[in-house]
Amino acid sequence: MKTSTRLFLLLALLLAQFTAWAATVTITVSDFSYSPKEVTIRPGDVVVWEWESGSHPTASDNSAWPTFQMNPSNISKSITFNNSGTFSYHCTAHAFFDSGTSKWQGMVGSITVSPALGTEARLAAPTLNVYPNPSKGMVMVNLAQKAGETYKLRFSNIIGREVRQIALKPETATDGLAVNLSDLPAGVYFYSLLVNDKVVSTKRLVLQN
Repeated sequence: MKTSTRLFLLLALLLAQFTAWAATVTITVSDFSYSPKEVTIRPGDVVVWEWESGSHPTASDNSAWPTFQMNPSNISKSITFNNSGTFSYHCTAHAFFDSGTSKWQGMVGSITVSPALGTEARLAAPTLNVYPNPSKGMVMVNLAQKAGETYKLRFSNIIGREVRQIALKPETATDGLAVNLSDLPAGVYFYSLLVNDKVVSTKRLVLQN
């Protein structure tokens, strides 16, 4: 096998592995708010803004990305964050710059990109598993969690609207938790793990009921 071919295959495998690790976080854009207002992700993760109502030109506070529209003609915007740091943003129509604090106020949000965790930190980090996926409506939830934290599981539909939120108790780690989603229409959903009310991971769930 030629060296160039080996290199191509290696890069393809690395890209596939990187894609598998990357998470997608959805932010709902409504009348006067971004929800969730603050999110924490890792390098390589994707943030998706989903329009729900109103008209909201969304601008980066420090020009990290070009201003994009959120309105009935532009209902979704995705950005991949590869660099660590805090990326604050605002709606140019519903926010104002406070000269006293040198910060934007009103309809604002922020994205914190934290460096990838080391081996020991990854082992201690909470891990969430929801199965089967796809599901006919009933799913089992398992969570490996650290003590002293508050955990919640949030289900959102394809446009980012929350359809269910569940508090995860410590026994979820040992016994699991059965969740009945059969009342929801079939389709693509997202489930997010919240630790102390901050989103730490988001994954896709397909309902076939």
